[in-house]
Amino acid sequence: MVKHIIPAFSYHKKDQLNILDICFGIGYNTFTTIYYLKKEKLDKKLNIFSPELDLELIESLKDFEYPKEFDGIKDIINKLLKDKKYEDEHIKIELFIGDAREYIKKLDGIDIVYQDAFSSEVNSELWSVEYFKDIYKATNKDCILTTYSVATKVRLSLYKAGFEIYEINPIGKKKQTIALKAKKEFDAKYIDMELKQQRNKEAKAIYD
Repeated sequence: MVKHIIPAFSYHKKDQLNILDICFGIGYNTFTTIYYLKKEKLDKKLNIFSPELDLELIESLKDFEYPKEFDGIKDIINKLLKDKKYEDEHIKIELFIGDAREYIKKLDGIDIVYQDAFSSEVNSELWSVEYFKDIYKATNKDCILTTYSVATKVRLSLYKAGFEIYEINPIGKKKQTIALKAKKEFDAKYIDMELKQQRNKEAKAIYD
């Protein structure tokens, strides 16, 4: 909620939002987004796209014990896990089983990206400059990307792909990174990546 949903929804006021959730995992980002929409009674239409490589993980979630906060959306959870898609008047979800790198090349018009892949040490192909360039192409000019990572190499990868880097520090939480396509005044600290590079010559972006 604090890492992804609140920053993204505080930034965007659109009536319709296209969200890319990298990667689905056990579904917490996607399901918390829906929970937030209903809890706050937001009059928005959401289109959520989420790739996941591990089909076995998805199949196992039918027996997973989600928190009680999700009790009100159990019908959505069950249908999505069964059919890999869900749609009603306000919410449309597409769960793609396969390679995220190939999937994002087919997308466009994305407003929000939850960059929540495993760490760059474990899963570098979802943190590289080339990967973020594809994300850049798939997103609208006013998109926001949220991620827990504050690693310089990750921020450099985002920057080399065309993004501007910001930092937020939620009360009681660790610092995290926000990326936009253009500089904008909002409630976040701008990180000058050119200056970072000048001060740290050893810092390198991640490449495929």
